[in-house]
Amino acid sequence: MTTIAITDPGTLPDELSPDVEIAGLALIDRIARMCLVSGVATVVIVSDARWAAPRLSEALSGATRRRGEVHIVDASQVAALLEDLQPSVLLTIPADRVFQRAVVQRAVERCEAGRTGERLNLGEHQIHAVAYTQNQDGLAELAALRAASPSPTDAHTSEGWSLLLRGPEDVARAENALFNDCRKPQDGIVSRHLNRHLSLTMSRALVATPVGPNHISAITFSLGIAAAVAAGVGGYAAFLAAGILYQLNSVIDGVDGELARVRYEFSVLGEWLDTVSDDLSDLLLYIGLGVGAWRTMETGLATIGPDIWLYLGLAAGAGKLASMIVYYRWLIARGRGDLLAFEWSFKSEDTSPSPLKRALSLLHYAFRKDFIVFVAMLMAIGGVLPYLLVVLAPGNVIVALSVVLQQLRGQR
Repeated sequence: MTTIAITDPGTLPDELSPDVEIAGLALIDRIARMCLVSGVATVVIVSDARWAAPRLSEALSGATRRRGEVHIVDASQVAALLEDLQPSVLLTIPADRVFQRAVVQRAVERCEAGRTGERLNLGEHQIHAVAYTQNQDGLAELAALRAASPSPTDAHTSEGWSLLLRGPEDVARAENALFNDCRKPQDGIVSRHLNRHLSLTMSRALVATPVGPNHISAITFSLGIAAAVAAGVGGYAAFLAAGILYQLNSVIDGVDGELARVRYEFSVLGEWLDTVSDDLSDLLLYIGLGVGAWRTMETGLATIGPDIWLYLGLAAGAGKLASMIVYYRWLIARGRGDLLAFEWSFKSEDTSPSPLKRALSLLHYAFRKDFIVFVAMLMAIGGVLPYLLVVLAPGNVIVALSVVLQQLRGQR
């Protein structure tokens, strides 16, 4: 099933142009990228006397143009282009709207399932599809469906939202909606109430710059290494620096995903960079804490023997490493790199989960990284950061053993 998306900038109001920038991307570039990352094979942009092909081409980013899947043609040439491309489905994407990506993804999914025309059921968003038979008839049918749709306005349906662009005053409104959409239901309590506010502020400042998600992943990994080194030095000042750097790492870690979602810069490489930098930052910090406490802690658990701190650091790191091996193998097998895609076996939809699954789910929730990192900073301020290992060492080992065992059961 080959789906081609068609968009016509001629529908834009006089006060707006296809190259108006919305959250770091020209409007027409945003439409093209959104369609391509949602599964559309080719995007056709219709030019006319008002918006000539050269200007539309300049509005596309170099990355979009290099993909070779975007065609800019005059309205009179669309039929001939479709004859060459021979799509299965024609999908219209209005140029005067900003969409939640889920809306377009759902449209493409329904096209692939053979649902077109009125059966697409996205008329509120002014999105329609028809099976490609005779190009002129198909284009006329799309125009008729659009004309018969509800009066253009903002749409908020079960599929998602789309905002109608009536003029420049709607640009800021669309940007706010795009950034607010970066908030995830998986966000922990600290992320929801602190980290996400800070990271979104940073993302808004960076979205129109050349800084990309992978650059942010490199920065967060550098902060993670710095935190681990400071922890390894030991002493109050070094532990305090480690706690602050670790929290800063957690805040900035949200920026790469936000930029990727708002600018549609998704890649498996980016997913892996984010996942690996997060995991290695944690692993190195646990070991660094053990070394720093072993070198400098003279009270508390040190009375048992200073080596206890090394054992705790190694245990926390080993538990983390074991979990990494399990879900890395799972992600590699599925061609993914995003840890959020990992299906934790104890988080199934059981109506009556076993006591073990309930306990593991609670443990997983308690060990959310945003919460652990924030507590680590508070403990660093209080001068007791190494005691975080007293909880992390057994907790990481228990989670790792449980995940390994349940994954092995799932392979039987």
